[in-house]
Amino acid sequence: MASLWLTLFSLGLICLGCIAEPTLVQEPEFECVPMYEQPALQLPLMKNHQIQMKPSRELLSVLSTSNNDTTTKIILKGSKGCSKGQVPVHKPKTNVTDNLIYPQQLTKDYNQHYAIIKTFGDTITKWSGAQALFNIIKPPVAKNQYSRVWIWLNYNVMSSIQFGVAVDTILYRDNRPRLTTYWMSDKQQNGCYNALCPGGYVQVHKSIYPGMIFDKVSVPGGIQHTFHLSVAEDPVTKNWVLTTGTIMIGYWPRQAYMAKGAGEVYFGGFAGTASPRVLSPPMGTGDFPTKDLTRSCFMKQLKYVIPGYTLEDINSNEMEYYVNNQKCYGVMFLKYVDYDSRETLTFGGPGGYCPIR
Repeated sequence: MASLWLTLFSLGLICLGCIAEPTLVQEPEFECVPMYEQPALQLPLMKNHQIQMKPSRELLSVLSTSNNDTTTKIILKGSKGCSKGQVPVHKPKTNVTDNLIYPQQLTKDYNQHYAIIKTFGDTITKWSGAQALFNIIKPPVAKNQYSRVWIWLNYNVMSSIQFGVAVDTILYRDNRPRLTTYWMSDKQQNGCYNALCPGGYVQVHKSIYPGMIFDKVSVPGGIQHTFHLSVAEDPVTKNWVLTTGTIMIGYWPRQAYMAKGAGEVYFGGFAGTASPRVLSPPMGTGDFPTKDLTRSCFMKQLKYVIPGYTLEDINSNEMEYYVNNQKCYGVMFLKYVDYDSRETLTFGGPGGYCPIR
């Protein structure tokens, strides 16, 4: 009998131990905020701004969808999305504390490298948007480094919209690939990432958002995961709308400098550091580009929107290559690979000691 009571008492202690054990709940990396209280709308000039909730029919007729679009397969960490009337805003954090920081404080770049193709800078043509199918990769970047698969719409020296997939240990403090955007204007000359810019990017989708983690990552030599992204001017509202396929994620409200369109468009890889004494990070898969799209980082279905709101495959005769250190990085353009890939770009390199030339 004593033995039975001892056994029951021991089990009770185990049970009490289980009850006392604290449960670790992972805090979501985003905050659901009322749509009209998001940072972009907290500028006095935005007080009476009418939020655009969906693309106009005219813009939908311009947008293309990708055969390999993985939008429906995206698994968001920590949440199924925000409630009706709310939108997710990514919460960047420091390494040491959980205090919120504004991304524009993290934009000082050193040793920034490019392996890109770009439209000729001296052309009179203005572009109304660009899009691609982005390879989702996870390059082995270290602390204070970033590596991006990127499109850059350049309006003038001080104004641009940039977007794509980035691994950025400066901005996010981890090495996971994320949907990332960047905006700079003559009134916001320091620039600002994602949705923390007063007067900048407006979030409308309840679960797809800048700062979102991509769980499905490509395996070199194996399965490749992709995500379609586009930014284009809406012919009706004149806002510059971020979409995946025909799904609207958000937009940058129209501003005077955007009216004539982008003077240049860049496609390709960007990599750099936040310290002048840090080696340059790998770009893409960390290998130089080849025609093997299972082993080289790529962007497929490269398109831009020309005057008159017509979506076209990029014209290689209107593009030039730009690599600012060919010992460390490279870029290769593959003209019309097949119906699915169409105009394709591969790029990358190991990084290391890479003086800018």
